Amino acid sequence: MRPATSIEKVCRVLSALRRQPTVGVVELAEEAKLLRSDAHRILNSLRTFGYVEQDADTRKYRLGLELLKLGHFVYQNLDIREVAKPHMRSLSEGAVATANLAILDPRELEIIFVEQVDSPSEFQVRLRIGARAIPHATAVGKMLTAHQEPSMALRILQKDGMRKRTERTITDVDQLRVEFERIRTLGYAIDDEEAVEGACCISAPVRDHTGEVVAALSISMTAARLGPSQEGSLIRMVRSTAARISAELGYEATHQPPARGLSQEPGARYKSD
Repeated sequence: MRPATSIEKVCRVLSALRRQPTVGVVELAEEAKLLRSDAHRILNSLRTFGYVEQDADTRKYRLGLELLKLGHFVYQNLDIREVAKPHMRSLSEGAVATANLAILDPRELEIIFVEQVDSPSEFQVRLRIGARAIPHATAVGKMLTAHQEPSMALRILQKDGMRKRTERTITDVDQLRVEFERIRTLGYAIDDEEAVEGACCISAPVRDHTGEVVAALSISMTAARLGPSQEGSLIRMVRSTAARISAELGYEATHQPPARGLSQEPGARYKSD
């Protein structure tokens, strides 16, 4: 069923404002592929209800506080967060690292951090809630992408390309295919300074009652902490914590979900710019 035309136009405006923090009517109309008159009318209506604000000096528009309230409501009502939060606290304390939880937004093809518990040590990771995770370079990104259907995995990776973030970032499709297979086989993913120099992450899958991977749990720390002597114990901690969260979501370990991976069809390639 196609969305109502007026609703679709409003969604285009909001999406354009999400991509550009402040924007004028002309630029927004072009970005949202709308007539200027339609864009102006929609912006005025959204401003009336507080979903959009207009700068008095520049006359440009930005997202309003009412959207923050709605986002907070959604954030507060994500059931998986409530289940995971106490386990994440224990994991953060035991690993002396920041614990993170991420999910896939299938509509926007984005992996989003939805919960975080700061490390009890002096090292703190910048608050990530609501931020996007890089699918080919972060532990949670690789974990969630590795467990998608082949066509979905392709779409996720192709959306923003596979830009090289550090010297360790995997940008070769064949290497990434091997990496995803390893992740599914071993049950964990590692970001070894692939997204940010000097930072490492370990991730494990969180499954629901059907066996589907619905989230990725991870811990973040400095690269200096993830040495050979600590790696094994930290992996076990993350995996066991993810298993406990999965159990509370109704997952039974005897359930075997279908194997998934990247398409093996000839010519399947991603951008690496």
